[in-house]
Amino acid sequence: MSLAIRIKWKEFLVILLIYGIWSIAVFLFLIQLQGFDKTVDQFEGGINLYVSFTHTILKGTAVFYVLIYHFAIPAIMDRRWGKVSVQVIVFFTVLTIYEYYWTFFVHRSDRESAGNLSLDSFFITTTILNIASTVISYFVAVAICSNVIRRSKEQLEREKLKAELAAIKYQINPHFLFNSLSLIYTKTYKSNPEASQAVHLLSEIMSYALEDWGEQGIVPLALEAEQIKKVIQMNQIRFNNNIKISYSEDIQLKDAKIPTLTLVTLVENAFKHGELHDAKNQVSIEIMARNSKINFLVSNKKRNGPKELSKGIGVNNVQQRLNLMYGSTHTFTIKEDENYYITEIVINI
Repeated sequence: MSLAIRIKWKEFLVILLIYGIWSIAVFLFLIQLQGFDKTVDQFEGGINLYVSFTHTILKGTAVFYVLIYHFAIPAIMDRRWGKVSVQVIVFFTVLTIYEYYWTFFVHRSDRESAGNLSLDSFFITTTILNIASTVISYFVAVAICSNVIRRSKEQLEREKLKAELAAIKYQINPHFLFNSLSLIYTKTYKSNPEASQAVHLLSEIMSYALEDWGEQGIVPLALEAEQIKKVIQMNQIRFNNNIKISYSEDIQLKDAKIPTLTLVTLVENAFKHGELHDAKNQVSIEIMARNSKINFLVSNKKRNGPKELSKGIGVNNVQQRLNLMYGSTHTFTIKEDENYYITEIVINI
């Protein structure tokens, strides 16, 4: 059973429990008010008592479940009052027809055995109960939504605290890191220019990664592309300029922006897991921004043998950030088989 089904089933059982207790309490109150025999007689006694009571509880539970979780909560959260109002009217129309059929043709098959209950009385009573059910469901939904919002705020506060603690660490670590990189760069500048260049590139990439890019953390696409080139340079130095890479760039939209490190992360992923020395299957990186659209593609042949360790959080992080920032105006596609791995991002600006 999927998580979504389990959650809905739990919600239904909670309403069933509450409505069942309420129905039993009302039944006991009627017995106290008018006596046992008269109350049982209203349900015609015998097997009809159990059938009617069970039907009342199950029907009431289903009605309140639909009203609360399918109508009231969506209306409150999404402000779709017009659409939901129409749905509620249709729902109660169908429910009233069902109640009429149950009351006059199923539960009491003999029309005259319905006692003093007339059609006018039936429709007036049903309308009052429908309105009362709607009002109750609305207030229950408000309470549920308030609780969800409260828990979301608490979760955000916890995440904020974690971020603040991480920020404190970053305030300490980068200072030490950049001083160390500066020292290494100075010591190797003359004796090993290539290593010195690698340290310099690493320092610039780290500075870019730790820079405060505002609340949304977006940067010009051209700046992100510059970091990709630095990553490529570093890996060329690392592998003695022997890696096979195809890089193409066509950025015509000067105001195009991207969440920082989004593309860099996917490029680094290709270097971690890709075959870097096969001239026929080069690591391919393509960036294009024109006609109000950003296209990014990185593909690589999978490397045989030992691979670098990875926790797999980089790609998930990229996907979450793109979803938060662009929603349905973007696509993030991963194509993978036994030999190749391709990631593609398309953003409509």
